[in-house]
Amino acid sequence: MENSRVLRCTNVVLLLTGYQIYWFDIKSQRFVLSLPGAVNIFVLGCVYAGCFSQHFNPKSSLLNLLHDVSPFLFGLTRMQLLLGVKALAYAVYSSFKAIGAINSLVESLPRNNNGISKDEVIAYAMLTSTFGVLSCFGFYIAFEMKFELPPLQDAMIGVALFMPHWILAGSVRLYTILAWLTRGQMEHLQKNIEEVLSANLTKEEPNLASTSFTVSASNTSLDYLESLRRRLEILGARFNYIFKALQHSLIFLFGLNFNCLLGGIYSFIYYRNTWHVLFEDRKQRIFYAANASIYACIACDYICLLFVQFMMENKRLSFVKSLDMTLSPRSALPKKMRSFVKDIKVILSKKFQSKFHSIWRFDITHFSLLVFLQMIIIALVVVFLYLNDEINLLRDELNSKDDE
Repeated sequence: MENSRVLRCTNVVLLLTGYQIYWFDIKSQRFVLSLPGAVNIFVLGCVYAGCFSQHFNPKSSLLNLLHDVSPFLFGLTRMQLLLGVKALAYAVYSSFKAIGAINSLVESLPRNNNGISKDEVIAYAMLTSTFGVLSCFGFYIAFEMKFELPPLQDAMIGVALFMPHWILAGSVRLYTILAWLTRGQMEHLQKNIEEVLSANLTKEEPNLASTSFTVSASNTSLDYLESLRRRLEILGARFNYIFKALQHSLIFLFGLNFNCLLGGIYSFIYYRNTWHVLFEDRKQRIFYAANASIYACIACDYICLLFVQFMMENKRLSFVKSLDMTLSPRSALPKKMRSFVKDIKVILSKKFQSKFHSIWRFDITHFSLLVFLQMIIIALVVVFLYLNDEINLLRDELNSKDDE
C-alpha cells in the first residue's frame, strides 16, 4: 500500500467536500495551506449563507406546510439549522487545530512505492462508501422526479440542512483513513520486531528432563530493537494526538446524527400512518427514499468507523499475543531484551487505546452501546409524542361527541 497515494486521494475528497483547506504535498509529505482550498471554503460559505437565509423567508410554502403539519418536526429543523451553523464553524476550526497532529503522524508513516494492494483498495472503499450510497439514493430520487429540478427555494432549504453535516462528516473519513494507515505501519513494525526476536532465539540440545533455550543477542540487535520500540512509541503517541484533536468533531457529529435520526424516524412514523394521504404514489416513493438515505449514510459512516477500530484492536491484540508467546519460555530471551519486549507491551496497551476525554473507551463494544442508547432515547421520544397525539385526538373526538 502506498501511503502517499491514499493520503492524496483523501486530501482531494476532503478539499472538495469543504472539510480541509490544506493540500498534501507529496515531496515534503506534509499538508500545507493552499489558496484553492481557502477559495473553496469561501465559496461554500457564501452558498451556505444564501441557503441559510431561506429558512427565515416567511413566504416559503415548504416551511409553512411543515409548521402546520408538525410543529415538533419544524422545531427539529430549526435545531438542525442552528447546530449546522456551529458544525460548519467548528469544522473549519478543527481542520486548523488538527493539522499539526496530522503532519506529525504522516512523518511516522513510511514512503512506500508499491502497487495497489488489498489494504489500499479497502482504504478507498471506506473513503468513498458514503458517497456511493448517497449517489444511489440521489439517482433513484432523480429518476422518480423524472430528472426535473425541485423549486430553487426548496432545494436551498435542504442544502442549508445538509451541507454542515456533510462537511463535518469529513472528520470521520479523515480519522478512518489515518487509523487504517496507522494499523498498516503497526503491522510493519510488528513484523520487524518479530524477525529480530526470532533471529536471537537459539535452541540448544535437550538435556535429561527438559529443553532449554538460550539467546545470542548482539548489541546490533538490541540497538535495532530499541529503535523499533521507539518508532512504535512515537507512532502510538502521534495517533493518540490525532484522536484527541478529532474527538470533539466526532462527538459533535454524533449529536447531529441523533437529531437527524430523531427527525427521520419521527417523520417516517407519522408519514406512514397519517401524512401519506396528502401525497401521490410517486411523491411517497420519493419521501421513503429520502428518508432511507438518512439511515443508510449514517450507518455507512458508523460501519467504516467501527470496522477500522475493530481492525486496529485486532492487530494490537495479535501483536500482544505474539509478544506473550516470545516471553513464555523463561530462558528464551536475555534480561535486557525481555525488558524491551515488556516495554513494547506497555506501549501497545496505553498508546493504541483511544478514550473520549480519557474516560470512555472508543471501541466496538462501547460505541455500539452508545448507539443503542441513542436509539432507545429516540424510540422513547417518538412513542411519547405519538401516544400523546393519539390521546389528544381521542379527547377531541369525545369532546365533539359531547357537544352534539
